Amino acid sequence: IQVHAQGLKLGIKAGGNFTTNTSASLQENYKGGFHAGLFARIKASEIVGVQVEGLISSVKLSVTPNTAVFRNGLADLKATYIHVPILLNISPVPLISIQAGPQIGMTISQTKDALRVGGDALKNKDFSMLAGVQLNLSKLSVFGRYSFGLSEINVATVQDSWKSKMLQAGVG
Repeated sequence: IQVHAQGLKLGIKAGGNFTTNTSASLQENYKGGFHAGLFARIKASEIVGVQVEGLISSVKLSVTPNTAVFRNGLADLKATYIHVPILLNISPVPLISIQAGPQIGMTISQTKDALRVGGDALKNKDFSMLAGVQLNLSKLSVFGRYSFGLSEINVATVQDSWKSKMLQAGVG
């Protein structure tokens, strides 16, 4: 659903997340989740604009079996984030926008006591970059994008690096 004003478009969006991580402690296989939220798209010209979003996203990461870091029997880390992407929209033709920009993620819930020593496994903030394509139809947008983490999301004192990777697809 979208509302239009001169140069401004407001709306809601929803879709799927497929998340993995770059870590020896977590399996690199994409697990499904969802996202939903609001967006505001502002056009500076016919070609250039900015899109700001506020999304609630569910994320699931597979734990590598028998990893000493996690409590026994834990198969997945689950988290809910508020993601705020700020995207530059470049529209070479009105139907297509190429999008890129930063995103901050704030953890609002996660698997409790995931670590063998107790406590949460994920940091409260995550910084990443997004890149993707959006198809701009008259009343609806369809998008696909890739997010790659720039910040370490590991709270635990393990030596491997934990950075998120996410594929997103949806409508708004």
